[in-house]
Order: sequence, then structure tokens, then C-alpha cells
Amino acid sequence: MGDTVTQAGSLVRPDSLRFDFTSTALSDDQLREVERLANRFALASTPVNVTHTTLEAAKEQGAMALFTEKYQADNVRMVRVPNVSVELCSGTHLRTTRGVFPFQITSEGSVGAGTRRIDAVAGVAASKWLQQQFEYAQNAAHILNAKQLSKLCDAVHRLNDTNKTLRSDAAKWLRVAAANAQTVATHATTLGSVPTVIHILAPESSAPHTSDARLVAERACHLRDTQPQNVHVVIQGTHIALAVNPISFPDAQAGALLRELLKKLPGKGGGQGVLAQGRLKSAVTDIHMLPL
Repeated sequence: MGDTVTQAGSLVRPDSLRFDFTSTALSDDQLREVERLANRFALASTPVNVTHTTLEAAKEQGAMALFTEKYQADNVRMVRVPNVSVELCSGTHLRTTRGVFPFQITSEGSVGAGTRRIDAVAGVAASKWLQQQFEYAQNAAHILNAKQLSKLCDAVHRLNDTNKTLRSDAAKWLRVAAANAQTVATHATTLGSVPTVIHILAPESSAPHTSDARLVAERACHLRDTQPQNVHVVIQGTHIALAVNPISFPDAQAGALLRELLKKLPGKGGGQGVLAQGRLKSAVTDIHMLPL
């Protein structure tokens, strides 16, 4: 990682630790290398030596003072792991490096501009954590009918492929449903100077006061593409969507038009340039219920 990396803070608990440092994001390969080095040093069972000396003498021996806190010039605590590190530290938790085996990084991320944080477990806590991860993997393999853990990734990929196919099929059926959605009433009006048609869809037969926001939005998009000469507002129950054809109305913004409409029709909503969606305070089932 280079000599420019410095420690920015740390915390050690019985069941976990964290280490803050100045750096850009670490790659997966770098994180694995950190783990490999830490475990190699740990397995060496090197004694941790602690001595008290002056600040000047500690610096002459290459000790690193990584924090911004002040040190007493005549008495500092120097911790040395031979062939690994020499640092000034107010407390040590080990007599030998073997106590931190195994060492496992659990996460790495940003905690501020230019500062990263590694969360990790070590020793007995790491053994417990690894056992828990193994049990998670076993449970996932059982759910996905993977006979061996080595086959778990293959099972996940198959599930993901099936999910993609199902989502694609659902999207196709949604477009079919939107194209054939039953309209119970329409009303031509203007929003600003933009010609607009409001369409009231029939409520779902099984639940008259419910609707599907995805169907409402897809129906608005279908009308936008098939009848581009108007802006289209689709309402079903409390769901509302407004779609604008950008070629026919290059200066119109769906979000702005919907907000204008919602000044008369209580509700909340927003969106992008060609499609906006919202939710009305009260269900609308016919044109006469609109305050137009």
C-alpha cells in the first residue's frame, strides 16, 4: 500500500477490532494480502516485547507514533514485534502474535474523505465468526439443493438466471396487461398549455380500492408511445402516473406537470422528464370525482 499510509484510529474489543487509516479504497486482492500477512505473522508465535524509554530513544529505534496525541518525552511505552513492527502504544493485548490467529477481515469501507476503515476479528472471536459463516453457507446450500458447498456458487447462478427469466416474463405480461387495461372514463384537458388526456382505469375486481403502481405507469407509457399527440395521465385507485412523449413535447417535464395537477388533486408525486408517478390521498374511480 506504500509508505504514505498512516493510522488514523483504532478500537479493540474482545469480539472484534477496527483499524482506521489514510488511503484510497483497497482491492479484494489487497485485503486478502493483508489477511495473509497478518496470519503469517500470527503463526510465527513471535513474542511481543514491551519496554519503557524516552521519546527520543524510541524514535531512534524506529518506533512509529501514529496518533496525534501527545507523548511524555521522558517516558513512553514502546512495543516491538521483531521483524514486524515497532510502535508507541499505551496498551497491548498479547504476549505473542499467536493470539491473533486466525485473523479475518469482515469489512472495509470509507469513514470520511481519504480515510478507510477495516473491521476484523481475530483469535477465538475469529474462529467463532468463521464457524458462523460456515453454517450460513451450509444453510444456503441446503435451501438451494447444492449437494456440496463447492457447488453453492453454481446454484446461486442458476437461481439468478431463473430470476432474470421470470422478471423478463413478468415485464412482458405487464406490457400486455397495460396495453389491454380497461378504461372506464377519459377526460381531455390541458396542463398549462399542454394537451392532456386523463384516463381512469377500472379497479381490480378482487379489491376495488387497490391498484398496481407498475400497471398504472406501464399504461401511461403505452399511451405515450401509441398516442404521442397528448400527454397522458393514468389513474387507478390512488395510483397516478403521467407520461410525456419527448418528441412531441420537448419542453414539457412530466414531474412538473404532475405537480401542477396535484395542486388540484391532493396527493404526492414526482418523476423524471418523461414519466412521473404519485399517490393520491383518495381513490378515484370516475371522472366526476376529479376537481377539474
